[in-house]
Amino acid sequence: MRSLSQALALAICITVTASGQTPGRVDGTGGARTTTQVRPPDSRRPAGTAVALLGWKAGIRSDAFGAMPFGDAAKKIDASGAAFVEGASANLDYRLSAGDLASLKSTLAELNLHVPAYRIESIPADEASRRKLLEFTKALGIELILTRQPADLPGIAVAVEDGRGVYKQGAATVGANLHDAANAAPLLLELSKQQPPEPPEWPNTCGDCGTSRPSITSMFFTIDPGAADNYDRAVRVAEGYRVNAISRMLPITTTGQVPPDEKQKIDAAVPRQPLVKPKKARKLLIIDLCPAGGFYHTTIAHGNLMLRLIAIKTGAYEPIFDNNLDNLKYPHIKQYDAVFLNSVVGPVFADPDVLDGLIRYVREGGGVAGLHGTTFASQDEREFGELMGAQEGPHQYNGEPGTLKIDDPDSPLTKHFGGRGFSMVDEFYHFPPTGPYTREKLHVLLSVDAGRTDLSRWQIRPDKDYGMVWIKSFGKGRVFNSVLGHRPEFYMTPDLVKLMLGGIQFVLGDLEADTTPSAKLATGHK
Repeated sequence: MRSLSQALALAICITVTASGQTPGRVDGTGGARTTTQVRPPDSRRPAGTAVALLGWKAGIRSDAFGAMPFGDAAKKIDASGAAFVEGASANLDYRLSAGDLASLKSTLAELNLHVPAYRIESIPADEASRRKLLEFTKALGIELILTRQPADLPGIAVAVEDGRGVYKQGAATVGANLHDAANAAPLLLELSKQQPPEPPEWPNTCGDCGTSRPSITSMFFTIDPGAADNYDRAVRVAEGYRVNAISRMLPITTTGQVPPDEKQKIDAAVPRQPLVKPKKARKLLIIDLCPAGGFYHTTIAHGNLMLRLIAIKTGAYEPIFDNNLDNLKYPHIKQYDAVFLNSVVGPVFADPDVLDGLIRYVREGGGVAGLHGTTFASQDEREFGELMGAQEGPHQYNGEPGTLKIDDPDSPLTKHFGGRGFSMVDEFYHFPPTGPYTREKLHVLLSVDAGRTDLSRWQIRPDKDYGMVWIKSFGKGRVFNSVLGHRPEFYMTPDLVKLMLGGIQFVLGDLEADTTPSAKLATGHK
């Protein structure tokens, strides 16, 4: 399971369009895999994030629609919103020929479906059949066999369903039949409590992979057709419990990871005075939490150093570094003047109380700032994307050259640029036109200059509008978001660090700035 969670984490930038095309992160190959998948991208549902975070998969039986060929059932399972199939021997015979097996695997690939569990009446007794069954499970990546009688088949887990619908492998619980999942939340929460995260497996770095390492227990849950939404609601409760537990034990990234020469350059780039004098003493809560499934950016350390140095050099705020998500619950969050999300990625806001607390806080007059990877946090929670102004977006890993233009040269956050655009290398997210990013709601400060940037490998928006930094009003509160910040050079560039200072003072409530949506300014209406 660990290799699966790593794969999901490294694929966190993948998005699937409504047409079924899976562009993935732009990697320079120019390749794009086309699928016939019709369900929403798995990353946009709690069921999808639960795979990396908990090791849990929920699937529909291949015989749940009555007597029909497996291929037809697979299409219905995809349309029902499930990413996994519980293969049933009724219409998925393990004795398939090599040609039929290849055709089956092709069908699953086209639908982006996986078969983690297989249900059969009993494990065959003869050695040839047992070998054939084991070869079949390995060919499809099946991890669990469900059968009526306890049995052993070396090389794969075998479980039976008890009278409560729980799947048992000996004394261990390995899943359950949730049926319509309408009342599944208590069971899933209890199972989550039985799988506490292990502190040694949650470092803030892991070499080249750049992802956090989860401690997970693989489980499979059977759900009925039409139960995907119920399962999403139920499993989110279990996810929220786990993420909150992680947040209480995962320390803030230390700035010791920043090389000495880069520390000096960041220090030199930090302004020595605030843009405006604070109206009162300010507290800025800084979070850099990246739970399982979230790509961990090594430049989080650079960001934390920048934020600490800005506070020291300018006196604009007191930085409070703390990953404990209880701080975001209402009314506890009210003790802070603003929240800064430093490249948080993964299912950070799985707990509804945490997300609701942040949204209410901003709506009632608080402020929130996001840096770089933050728009990849909680992709399965559309409300978070609406708050921050964008969600996910394919991109060239580790950056590409591009030219930025200053959309509002008169804003107090950008006037130090003197209206002059500039070129840089960074990860420029290609926010899709179907997402929350729109100039109808955002006051864009910096965006990609489409006429001076090579967009040949980009996921092209019809309007070629790729905002990189913006502000917005949200109720009585304020939002600042910078897509930029993947590479260390960002934190060593004085004009960009000054832009960050402006964004922070804006969300703190000290720097006044026009947040009229850019589309309204373009038409002369406010």
